[in-house]
Amino acid sequence: MNFYQNVDEQTAIASVHKALDQGINFFDTADGYGRGRGEEVLGKALHGRRDGVVLATKCWVPMYDWPGGRGCSRFHMMRAVEDSLRRLGTDYIDLYQLHHPDADTPVEETLSTLDTLVRQGKIRYIGVANHYAWQVAHYLGVSALHNWEPMISLQVCYSLLDRVIENETVHFCRRFNIALMTYGPLRGGILSGKYKRGQAPPEGSRASRIQDMRDTLTDDMFDILDEISAMADRYGIGMNQLAVKWVLSKDYITTPIIGGSRPEHFDPMYELFDFEIEADDLTRLDDLTERYRFKPFGNQAVVEGGGLSPNRW
Repeated sequence: MNFYQNVDEQTAIASVHKALDQGINFFDTADGYGRGRGEEVLGKALHGRRDGVVLATKCWVPMYDWPGGRGCSRFHMMRAVEDSLRRLGTDYIDLYQLHHPDADTPVEETLSTLDTLVRQGKIRYIGVANHYAWQVAHYLGVSALHNWEPMISLQVCYSLLDRVIENETVHFCRRFNIALMTYGPLRGGILSGKYKRGQAPPEGSRASRIQDMRDTLTDDMFDILDEISAMADRYGIGMNQLAVKWVLSKDYITTPIIGGSRPEHFDPMYELFDFEIEADDLTRLDDLTERYRFKPFGNQAVVEGGGLSPNRW
């Protein structure tokens, strides 16, 4: 839940209540969303309905205007957890995540602090967001060495138009039993169908504000979007539904995270289990967006096949 920009409190609470009524039980936020405002609103929305909800939040973003008021140091995290608990109106956090890597703090300090917070009962499990696989592997090794609580989840961006994690992260998570949670299934709204070839981005949209996003809206991109849209039309669904359904079709994804600013933004998502996409069409979507995988080296196929015996060289 990222409710702090152009969203009033009652609208945000209504969105959460509708999600709960539809059976949604996982909510992800962060202290840095609106400098705590996102947690405050989510806490109000979950008042009286906390049981049965898996509540996740994060730390790292600068929250206080003094040294140590950001990152993953012991000094910052011990206070950050207490503040998140207060804003969320709960006495424990199900999943506490490092929002980004902290290059200024020794990993031993970060991981020992997280272990302490688990033992204190303030957080149940720990995970990370926006990390490379090697960084998570480092955390796992250090935690195992000291018998500290291990990381259990990794949250990264993933969509038809951003498939980089398929190169290594997916295989890493499978091998080490790390839950893979993904956000951005609509690639910042590009897969919602709101952007049209030859037209200026809608006022208030991300592309209207962010030049880098506008630069991605090329003719080649619109050729891909046109085919995705045509496939969605054939099923009688929206392009946004098809894009999220494609993510759900990947058995290596534990939890797809979907955002929105109004209750009606989520309505199409509640229909995702009312239809299925044929295997041939899912394969076509894979092939159509293969360029967004960015294979890092030529022998990637060998790695994906499970490796190559030295005896075969």
